Amino acid sequence: MGQPGISGIPGFPGTGAWPNPVGSQVDASLGSVGAALGGAALNKTANGNGGGPYPGGSGLYFGGFSSALNNFGGTLAVSDSTPLAGLKTVVFQIGIGEAWTYDFYNGVLPQLSYTTASGGAGGLAANFVEVLDKFDNGTMNTPTGPETVYINQYGLQWDLSSVAEPITAFSIAFSGVQHAQVYGLTLTQSDLATQVIAVPEPSSYALMLGGLGALGFVARRRARTA
Repeated sequence: MGQPGISGIPGFPGTGAWPNPVGSQVDASLGSVGAALGGAALNKTANGNGGGPYPGGSGLYFGGFSSALNNFGGTLAVSDSTPLAGLKTVVFQIGIGEAWTYDFYNGVLPQLSYTTASGGAGGLAANFVEVLDKFDNGTMNTPTGPETVYINQYGLQWDLSSVAEPITAFSIAFSGVQHAQVYGLTLTQSDLATQVIAVPEPSSYALMLGGLGALGFVARRRARTA
């Protein structure tokens, strides 16, 4: 795909091992990524039924040969082993294109898990979930007539302020249906417990509307300032 950290990943059908996680990628108009963004990275954690996720021409494609609906396409995870100190809020946005009107496998949205300084582990449900926008990606014929296939821009937020110990690592995992495609990801961390309203990033809109041959994965940190 011509971006650092993405080259070398095997292509279709996507079952090949990823040689390394994919670090934060930024559109040229947004500038370069600095070390202050930390170690957040995207990796494949499971293949699907006869295929798996891999970088395609315009995003991450959940490959395979099946024409079955809502077929397991594999699992991806965005993880950070050096999160922001005093982490209290995580916001995750994802632009994912449907395959035969399905995007996430079995409709299960991205899930967050974490570990703490004492070695404890847990998970929390998102306290904010919304389809922020959707883009018409054509139609498909069904027994009841044509149906629109969408690229959906999801926004999710997790309030971690109830976790008593410092969080030392976290991961957001999600599984796509076979033939779905991820066009953009944005991860934002904050040490504030107040709600951070999730709004689509301009880069994500550009990726989805312009059909650019690149994956937009942006990791950001927002800490208090004195």
